[in-house]
Amino acid sequence: MSIASSKPVVPASDCQDCDAASEQQQLAKAHLDLQATRRGQVDLETDRETLAHYLRGHSQWIQHCFRPLQVEALSADSYRLEFFRIGGLGFELEPCFGVKIWPDENDVFRLTSIELPGDAAMPYRVDCRAAFRLEELRGSPEHPPTTRVHWDLHLDIWLALPGFLQVLPHKLVCRVANQVVQQVTRSMSDRLTHNVCSDFYRSIERPGHPYRLVAVD
Repeated sequence: MSIASSKPVVPASDCQDCDAASEQQQLAKAHLDLQATRRGQVDLETDRETLAHYLRGHSQWIQHCFRPLQVEALSADSYRLEFFRIGGLGFELEPCFGVKIWPDENDVFRLTSIELPGDAAMPYRVDCRAAFRLEELRGSPEHPPTTRVHWDLHLDIWLALPGFLQVLPHKLVCRVANQVVQQVTRSMSDRLTHNVCSDFYRSIERPGHPYRLVAVD
């Protein structure tokens, strides 16, 4: 047999490695792992305890301060949040997840996601962690006390992709999904900050009083 007509023999171990690598690539295309982080500081003209008392009464403010999300109370400290329709590249979801607001400790309020019935069947997972830390700034006899709220939000999202998205370039799908998540996180955190600050001032009969946004990133 001539050299020209012969075919190279591929060792079985190499074939198995190729199959394993191909399977890993397909699995990688089947889902996305996304992250979003947002943090900032805002000043409110009030003492720390007055603001803490307001935040402890979350059953009074969470319903309307999270708008346009729909909020359903599950217990005295947990809620179900349902988002509006979001998506891209022809794929849309109306995601929802549960959150729990923990009792404050050392002027820090924490919110974490909790599992809801039926979560295992959903094509996504959301791990949400947020914190509000209250710092009363030194005032003067001529000026009312000011409390600075240091807040941060972190989201870890796992998303299963439908078949038609798995055939698209993975970098494109990742880029579009990340843009959507970042945009929604930025919009919702900014809206929540505004709603909570405005509602707090209404609760102490100072409607329309301005708050001062110190920093956001």
